[in-house]
Amino acid sequence: MYAALNELGILIYAQNAKEKDKYFCCRCEKPVKLIATKARKYFRHLNKTNNDINERNIHSVGKKIILDLLKNHSNVEEEFFLPEIQQRPDIFLVDQKIAIEYQCALLKINLLEERILGYRRLGIKSIWILGGDYLDDRVHKKHLKFINFSDKLGYYIIMLDSIKQAFTVFHHIKFIGPFNQIFFQRQIFQDAKLNDILEFEPLDYHLNPVLMNQHFIHRLRQKNDRNSQQVKMDFFQRHQITVEDYLNNRYFVPVAPIYFYPAWQMACGQRKKLLRQPLLEFKTKKKPPD
Repeated sequence: MYAALNELGILIYAQNAKEKDKYFCCRCEKPVKLIATKARKYFRHLNKTNNDINERNIHSVGKKIILDLLKNHSNVEEEFFLPEIQQRPDIFLVDQKIAIEYQCALLKINLLEERILGYRRLGIKSIWILGGDYLDDRVHKKHLKFINFSDKLGYYIIMLDSIKQAFTVFHHIKFIGPFNQIFFQRQIFQDAKLNDILEFEPLDYHLNPVLMNQHFIHRLRQKNDRNSQQVKMDFFQRHQITVEDYLNNRYFVPVAPIYFYPAWQMACGQRKKLLRQPLLEFKTKKKPPD
């Protein structure tokens, strides 16, 4: 294939790709490998058989780790079938009506949303723990659809490295700066007990506003995609000043990591469109928590 998505979801042509970066198929979102020969550069899927076997092993070990944490809970079922919605959560706490999913394979937003809404129709809360293809030491754009919110953790995501037997809680996730850079704090639980995770209550870290300096202005001038160009043109027609001049030396405060458009566009009049994050239950008509 001649093009693939990078970790930010941006389409990259093979001829412009870098070997050290990670890429994913545009159709199935599975990892692909950059192949460079003397004649050409292209992407191809990794060995599917090996991937599937490895993925099953990682998933199986991860489920066992989670089950071990829940061994003192009664009525814990594995692969419990819910006929009303034709779904089998990885782990189901029957009495508490909690479904736990250990998500290792890349999952499209439509399917994620369908599964979460299915659980909700039955009054079941779902908890999603990421591993496998989603495992990382940072939060990237591909993780944001799994984001959740609690008063203790702010916006958060949980990952499980089943090989190292370590949970990572990424908490108080925020967007900072004009281009929505992802900020997070994290806590790693090695050989954790359930209470270690449930009773974890970190302090929110204070973030200073980010100045729109000359470095950011230069980046803004290079934003020539269709949407950015439209925002720039509409703003100039309304105010007779460029967005670069308007935003120069402006401060951007940290915001909730839930917005589709970058902060600089919203500061210039772009509507506040929310990302599709189906685990968040607050109503869009209300002000989302910061």
